[in-house]
Amino acid sequence: MVMEKLNGASNNWASKFLFGFISVTFVISSMAGYLYTRTDNSAAKVNGEEISQHAFQNQYNIASRNLSPQEADSPAQVANLKRQILSSLIDQELLRQYTNELKLGVSDERIKQEIVTSPNFQNNGKFDNALYQQVLQTNGISAETYASYVREALRLEQLQGGLAITAFSVPAQRDALAKLFFQRRNIRLANLSLADEIAKQTVTDAEIQAYYDAHKADFTIPESVKVQYLDLSGANMEKNINITDVEIAQYYQDNKAQFTTQGQQRLAHIQVKTEQQAQDLYNQLQNGAAFADLAKNHSIDPTSAEKGGDLSWVSAGEFPKVFEDAANALAVGQYSQPVKLDNNYHIILVKERKDAGVLPLENVKAQIVEQIRQNLVNNQFFSVEKRIAEKAFEDPSSLKAAADEAGVKVQETGYFSRNNIPAALNYPNVASAIFDSEISQGGSNSEPMSVGEQHSLVVRVLEHKAQSTKSLEEAKAEITAMLKQQKAETIVLAQADKFVQELASGKTVDGVKFGAEQTWVFTENKNPALNNQVFSMAKPAESKTTYKAAKDTNGDVVIIALDKVTDGKLSEAEQKQFAVQIEQATQIGLQGSLLNALRAKAKIEINESFINQEQ
Repeated sequence: MVMEKLNGASNNWASKFLFGFISVTFVISSMAGYLYTRTDNSAAKVNGEEISQHAFQNQYNIASRNLSPQEADSPAQVANLKRQILSSLIDQELLRQYTNELKLGVSDERIKQEIVTSPNFQNNGKFDNALYQQVLQTNGISAETYASYVREALRLEQLQGGLAITAFSVPAQRDALAKLFFQRRNIRLANLSLADEIAKQTVTDAEIQAYYDAHKADFTIPESVKVQYLDLSGANMEKNINITDVEIAQYYQDNKAQFTTQGQQRLAHIQVKTEQQAQDLYNQLQNGAAFADLAKNHSIDPTSAEKGGDLSWVSAGEFPKVFEDAANALAVGQYSQPVKLDNNYHIILVKERKDAGVLPLENVKAQIVEQIRQNLVNNQFFSVEKRIAEKAFEDPSSLKAAADEAGVKVQETGYFSRNNIPAALNYPNVASAIFDSEISQGGSNSEPMSVGEQHSLVVRVLEHKAQSTKSLEEAKAEITAMLKQQKAETIVLAQADKFVQELASGKTVDGVKFGAEQTWVFTENKNPALNNQVFSMAKPAESKTTYKAAKDTNGDVVIIALDKVTDGKLSEAEQKQFAVQIEQATQIGLQGSLLNALRAKAKIEINESFINQEQ
């Protein structure tokens, strides 16, 4: 099913679309924090269709968590991340518009099938409607909205499937690539340390000043805040709740409909691609063939095929109507004529049936206790949440009154930027309230913001520091070290180039000591800083060695000695796996070509003032 496919599809458009518009929504949990934000204008327009600042900010807040502290403090890195996010959102919109242009459609039945088979909504191997509704409610989206997301994902899957058909490679091409990708190179490395040379370098005040003037942007100190907050959790309220047997019995009597089991039937099926194949299998059944054997050998549904076609116990509404209608028309032990569904054909067997009935109290007591507990916690949580919202509004100068009302402590952070938000506050809606809303300048409290089921935060900005730039004095030590490093690298690289020439001419160079021989394979990428250098070196003549100077990851200069090159060879199993990888790479290339073509003819308007503003 598509939801399962999407979980592992890093280069799948449907994956990117669905997780961009569903998973992000689930992470956000609530839009309460955006009650404080500015008017939701566009970040960009694609052929007149807006990409909202809201959507961009959500994506940015999540992606920025993956930045290292050094990257987060680099304006160039932050700007690059913002451009990447905007580019991805533009690609999604272009593809959405293109699927509309192609008139790709998905039936309501197909969407229903996708939802009821999603592992996100399974309980004991079956679709759980209560779980489905709970997830939607918790994350603040309607069933109609979720279905629209699934529809778009399925339409993009159709588009990607069409491109996959055109992605292929010929054996000669694969063999040539295998020789290169799995080529083995025998090398030795000689390290030339920079440490001694760095110690010899001097830097003048004029050089420091010149570097500072030319690279001021590199010394930007990001906007930062100090925050107080209240953490309101239903889990803490649960401790004081006691449930009596009388309450349990009363709930059982008042809600017997909840404990009335639906009629269920245990089904099996054989799924094949063509009507002719389905009819042939039906005829074999008529002639006495075992249903389970035919399912194992011929069904294209791998999950059920290995169990003889068994679909386990199912209730009404779990399968498309045409499938259920065919099953309902059968007696226990009977199988159907071939049934067409989504361009496949099914033969359906009814193995067993269960009648509806009311479960006894002892069987559902634990479930009732949990439901009553949940109801009481919900009521208490929302009551407390409402009261602290009132207190936080009535006294905007402090969180103390709200904290006293909730029976929780006021917690306080140190200074942090939007790129190193403390884990307790690291939610998109909370981050947006802290940095992008009217409370960011201090002097007021936020409303409670939902960050999960029965979990809300109230925040107050105590101090706000605007983005600034380090003074020359503050940056002096950093610049000095950088300039010494650069000078030392220049000197040592020049020495290394000279040593390479001498080694190539057959001379022995004092002070250059090569380590033990190593075997490198291109695909292993043992050292990202040296890998391309090693594999760009010319192949040495027989019994000869070629040399090259390069910079290592740690900043040292190394001399590479290349002794031998051997073309890659793959086993039959490895060749098959490599062929699949090549086809995937070809498909990605086709996707890129399509997006480039769509971009070329599209009218894309970027709100530069918004994208370039301080984050």
